Amino acid sequence: MIKAKELEIVLIVASTLSILLLYLIGAKVSDPVSLEKAEKGSLVNFTGICVYSQKGFSILYDGNNTIILYETLKMDKSYKVIGKLLDESKRTVEALKIEEASKNTLNLESLEGAFWKDSSCYLLTPQRIKLSKCLNVTKGEKVKVYGLFYGDRFHVVDYIPKGLLKTPVNGMPFRIKGVVIRNITPITIWNGSEEINAYLPYKTKLELGDEVEITGIAKLYSTLTIYANSPSDVKVIGKAKTVPVGKETIGEIAYGVCQVTKDGIALSLNCTELKLYGFSADFGDIIEFYSIRRKNSLYCIRCIVKTPREELPNSICNPISGIPLKIQGKVTSVKRYKNGFGLANVTNENCWILVKLPKSLGVHPEANETLTAFGFYTTYRGAPAFEIPSRDDVCLDGPC
Repeated sequence: MIKAKELEIVLIVASTLSILLLYLIGAKVSDPVSLEKAEKGSLVNFTGICVYSQKGFSILYDGNNTIILYETLKMDKSYKVIGKLLDESKRTVEALKIEEASKNTLNLESLEGAFWKDSSCYLLTPQRIKLSKCLNVTKGEKVKVYGLFYGDRFHVVDYIPKGLLKTPVNGMPFRIKGVVIRNITPITIWNGSEEINAYLPYKTKLELGDEVEITGIAKLYSTLTIYANSPSDVKVIGKAKTVPVGKETIGEIAYGVCQVTKDGIALSLNCTELKLYGFSADFGDIIEFYSIRRKNSLYCIRCIVKTPREELPNSICNPISGIPLKIQGKVTSVKRYKNGFGLANVTNENCWILVKLPKSLGVHPEANETLTAFGFYTTYRGAPAFEIPSRDDVCLDGPC
């Protein structure tokens, strides 16, 4: 008797639910149809990607059609929906059943390019395609994405990472690694085989000799050029190797203590054939320096005058060929020739030397004046002589 009563209650509940379902769908119970074949009130079956979602409102898209659901769904997820079509425009569906669908059930598009992050996330092909979301891959990495275009962006359902580009492609992301050998705009990087120019983000600074890794957009000019758009794309990973001057290669730091043999915009030194830029010193000064090696020159990183030329010993009694010297003594006589060339005999204690005075030097010492000069030991008609490079290298009756 009790079992019969329970069965009667179950049948009543089932009947009530069936009536309610018929009321909700407003149609005869039948198999769901596609959106194209449906009419208002029909039971429809629709599979698509969620291309818009906010609380209690979502839009699904299958590549051709869109439907509106008053449900909260997850963006870029695939869903299969069975529900009642509420309007003749075939836009709004009252969902009766929603389940996540496999991406294989959709006719998805596929694109290949490189992931890039700027104000938004993009796929570069190199055409810039805005993505519906950022990908969990390295910036600049090649990817193959699956999804659908909707509105102004590509909605990504799935993607496959394919690693960084190994050779630069115009307009595509590329990562370079090397040593900073020039740090003005654009900076120049030596990667071990060639120079690469790079434009850095605003206020991003690098030091000469920094070993860096930079990710940016490649432009294939005569010199490969990289444009980095974020400070996070510029990483200092070390410092160039320091070696004794004369043993350095491009991109290494040369260290030395050497004497200036010629001054000017660049310094000539007695320890290398390369000129040193970025530092000022006088002819004859002994300098200590750390410099970055470029293709045909050195550039100062940290340089000091270790021994000013004024502190050099007086070499009038002990002249040495081939190196800058200092002499100091009293002018005992001066001889001038018709062509303007002159000779001054300078003595110090028991030592003497002839100082050459070409007209271009513009120096006119008088007897008994004290002459201090910096130059090179030479000879004149077999006699010991001294040659002065410029007017700045000689002083009369006073310190230089």
